[in-house]
Amino acid sequence: MRKARARHCRVSLDDFGAGMSSFEYLRRFPVDQIKIDGSFIEHIAQSRFDREIVSAISAIARSLGCSVVAEKVERQDALEILQEMGVAFGQGYLLHRPEPLEAIVARATAQAISPVGRRA
Repeated sequence: MRKARARHCRVSLDDFGAGMSSFEYLRRFPVDQIKIDGSFIEHIAQSRFDREIVSAISAIARSLGCSVVAEKVERQDALEILQEMGVAFGQGYLLHRPEPLEAIVARATAQAISPVGRRA
């Protein structure tokens, strides 16, 4: 992991909160981003417990200088709660369906080379 970081790669800790050793990973590994396990996001609108856990993980991540990604964002109410908590990144069907990497690269390339805000 240190070699990857030396090459300017960013490191994400996936599925944070899913296992008992998640906090130990924070102590042992230099990470740039924490991805909160989707099991806490799935019912965040209905579960005070899940809201408190996500809020606490987000606060810890930010205090360590890590960005936060919420996994399994599939409902608008969950997205709104996460935004209120200051979670800046999300992944899930509400935001975008999975697709082949080639399609993502092609779209990004087309957007990068197309003229934007052309004036006559």
